[in-house]
Amino acid sequence: MTGKCHCGRVVFRVDKDLPDTGGRCNCSFCSRRGWIGSSATLEEFELVQGQEVLRCYRFGAGRSQNFFCGECGIHTHFYNTYDDPPDYKYNLACCDEVDLSRLRIVYIDGRSY
Repeated sequence: MTGKCHCGRVVFRVDKDLPDTGGRCNCSFCSRRGWIGSSATLEEFELVQGQEVLRCYRFGAGRSQNFFCGECGIHTHFYNTYDDPPDYKYNLACCDEVDLSRLRIVYIDGRSY
């Protein structure tokens, strides 16, 4: 499965089946951007292109690196250190193969982190 930002400069690949669930977090950052995401191990996630245009945003304890395209502003993925082992969370809305209307949504209490 592949995903990309709006302008197409940032492209990622996830080596796993299409998800049937998506996570919606209620932290201040995710709730404001409408995030619906899924997880991938470090081995399953690959940034294919766009390293040069990626920007990183950290907030709170600064434990997660939230990546977005510096050209179009779309948040594509983040490196998550809250889980053990660390993993990547990726934006399902960036994946053309994913039909968001068919996902079962799981709510995540990110405000408690």
